[in-house]
Amino acid sequence: MSVRLLVACCVLTGFACSTSGVTNPTTAVAPIQIDGVDVLLMESFPVQVTAHVEGVVGDGCSTVLPLEMSRSGNLVTISILRERPVDAVCTQIARLYDERIPLGTFASGEYVLRVNDVERSFRVD
Repeated sequence: MSVRLLVACCVLTGFACSTSGVTNPTTAVAPIQIDGVDVLLMESFPVQVTAHVEGVVGDGCSTVLPLEMSRSGNLVTISILRERPVDAVCTQIARLYDERIPLGTFASGEYVLRVNDVERSFRVD
């Protein structure tokens, strides 16, 4: 009887401690604050485009995650997220973001660049 009880406790403990498929509730992921987006067109053929993005990552505990970029037709979307421990006590000094992000080459036309919640239109001649 005691062996069965021990086995049952081990099995239940294994289920309770399993972490597969569970996200880490101790960190929060959110978009960074975007303060400015400039579109830079290089004098080249084909035209190469770069985005100059400025913003605020957050406090001393926030870290920038790798950015995600996609291009669909004439829309270029960049998502810049930060990760931060939920209950951490952190320095309240703003960590700034200032990056030049190559977008690639573009044919003539009208385009929209969306960085988090900020949009900029640009034209390539």
